[in-house]
Amino acid sequence: ARGTAKTTLFMEYMVLYLAMFGVLPNFGIVSGLLYVSDSMDNGVKSARNSIEFRYNNSEFLQYWLPKARFTENYIEFENRSGHKLGVKMFGAKTGIRGTKIFGKRPVLAIMDDLVSDEDAESKAAMDKIKSTVFSGIQYAMDPTRYKMILNGTPFNKNDVVYEAIESGAWDVNVWPVCEKFPCTREEFRSCWPDRFTFDYVSAVY
Repeated sequence: ARGTAKTTLFMEYMVLYLAMFGVLPNFGIVSGLLYVSDSMDNGVKSARNSIEFRYNNSEFLQYWLPKARFTENYIEFENRSGHKLGVKMFGAKTGIRGTKIFGKRPVLAIMDDLVSDEDAESKAAMDKIKSTVFSGIQYAMDPTRYKMILNGTPFNKNDVVYEAIESGAWDVNVWPVCEKFPCTREEFRSCWPDRFTFDYVSAVY
């Protein structure tokens, strides 16, 4: 579902968590991360600005992450223990090959809302995005240890998220806006009751 804070969790909080602690549970140390969104001017810019705003307005983060650097397509943090995290950011239709962070291939890739409204209507754009996901990103990662997270709400059955789900090659989690619909008000169970009420879902439906 849209509006369930996927980008907040998988980009903003994930980056700050890894900058603070340096380790992803059950995976290991993360020093290099790729972030790919629909475009540099939309998804990438928005995510970078959000992280920069959170950092600049948090004494807690500034204490535990005394060094921070923000550019148009790169974020770098160093925590109080000296661990560094570098985040390189790309638009979904740009080249990603040959990417290194601190002289090494990144081990984690976050692909977030790769398809814009405009891209959803263009077969050429969709093919380019699919090439990025299924060919470009994997080969830009560390060949011995990597994790790719594809995060988004599909536009239609030609969407890269649908294709990934149906390929059987990915571990899939799906979060619908509610347990079932249509249903009665009494039967209604929302994924986020404060935000997605029965009346809201009814109106959208």
